[in-house]
Amino acid sequence: MRKPSSRPTLSDVARHARVSTATASRVIHNTGPVSSDLKKRIRNSVAALGYAPKSTPPPVSEETIAVLAGALSNPYFPEVIGGIQEEAASYGVGLVLFNLTNHPQHQQQLLARLGRRSVSGVIVIGGQPFPELFAWRDQTKVPLVLVNHFVERPGVYCVGTDFENAMYRAAQYLLSLNHTRIAHIAGPGNWGELSNARRRGIERALGEQGLTLRPEWCVVISPGGLADAGFHAMNSLLSQSGAEQPSAVIAFNDMVAFGALHAVHAAGLRVPQDISIIGVDDIFVAAHSKPPLTTIDQPKYHIGELALEIVYQAAQGREGLHSHTILESPLIIRESTAPYTPGGS
Repeated sequence: MRKPSSRPTLSDVARHARVSTATASRVIHNTGPVSSDLKKRIRNSVAALGYAPKSTPPPVSEETIAVLAGALSNPYFPEVIGGIQEEAASYGVGLVLFNLTNHPQHQQQLLARLGRRSVSGVIVIGGQPFPELFAWRDQTKVPLVLVNHFVERPGVYCVGTDFENAMYRAAQYLLSLNHTRIAHIAGPGNWGELSNARRRGIERALGEQGLTLRPEWCVVISPGGLADAGFHAMNSLLSQSGAEQPSAVIAFNDMVAFGALHAVHAAGLRVPQDISIIGVDDIFVAAHSKPPLTTIDQPKYHIGELALEIVYQAAQGREGLHSHTILESPLIIRESTAPYTPGGS
């Protein structure tokens, strides 16, 4: 397992200054207007952390990396892509972005488009890698990096977080707050391990306390669904009455959690007094929801940097690269969770 770099990153600066990575980048690289107060705060964070932006050398090759990305409506993905872009610039490598969907016809068109380009590597984020993509990789020998999908295949590298362990810790935290009726708004079954690992982590924590994830407390969202899916899933959970209603919910990601927050408020209930909610990703708006969202952090920008670095090094024929790179995913405790009190407070 590879240890992440200890040097400060742009995402560290953004977190320290309490801004998005995009805003921090605009100040550091002078690429857009930012208020004087924000400029001062970001520059103070740069100085405090000792951050040194990477220089961008003249292009040293004509290499192009393809990025296959799912729906960019989730702010998680642009933050990962930001890390990919900065690392690509440092290597003088070009990027081409493709939209990735679950539609078989679109997937075949995508492979045809890849075949018409001379790409030296492929990164997949926010979408389920499909069998034909692996077959294409085996035929072309082009290195492939998957973000948050972990498989064992030659020429395929994986970088991301251990969601099973992260959800285990999230469920443990809720149990420490005396919640025993814990529900899960789960990802679609066709998202494979991305959904299954989350559920296993919750079930493991509950099982250690002699509890189970009851079927009626595990609501599966539809593919492509985010906030709207979370809203409808939460309504389904709230339709259960009395002791059959969960006191805490772990959502598939932050966008789903925002929909769940909306549903709770629309039902005239309160978070966290009536129900606690935990998300996943710690996208930059999670700290500004009402209430601020407790969530599992992912080092999104750093994930993007590592994905590009790995695929570039693999394309150069470097040997000994780790096939799996696992990064830490701390639980960020905010105001959407609280100890369980019968009857609320």
